[in-house]
Amino acid sequence: FCIPMTDCYRTVTAAELKFFNECDTRHVPVIVLVTKGDAMYVDAIQELEGEGLEIEKVPEMVEKKEGELRERWLEYIKHRLDECKFPPREYFSLQKLVMAEMDKENIDCTPLMECTANGLNDEGLQRLLISTQQSSIGTCAKYAVTK
Repeated sequence: FCIPMTDCYRTVTAAELKFFNECDTRHVPVIVLVTKGDAMYVDAIQELEGEGLEIEKVPEMVEKKEGELRERWLEYIKHRLDECKFPPREYFSLQKLVMAEMDKENIDCTPLMECTANGLNDEGLQRLLISTQQSSIGTCAKYAVTK
């Protein structure tokens, strides 16, 4: 289930709440993928400028503030959706992966794969998913030992 992070003031929509309150997802693991996190860049600049900082002199502060805004927004989403009757099993921000490189052959998608595996409530499905991931022997070994 994708939720765009269009700005740091975006709320959970009525449609999203309706889905997680009315659609019985107990037998279908739902993972919320937070997308468009790069939209927080402008909000980060505005907040820092509001604090009187000159952005040109401290570009690393923009990145840090952007990360803080993303984390705060994700916590808000988790809090709201976890109160629903059928909350998501997992949450994942696609910003954890380098979005510009997702089309590359050797990109490390281990965090997304681990989130997906953790969201599966059936151990057999977890094993099937992990065992097919030829690109991450470490993930295969981790789940083989822990499960």
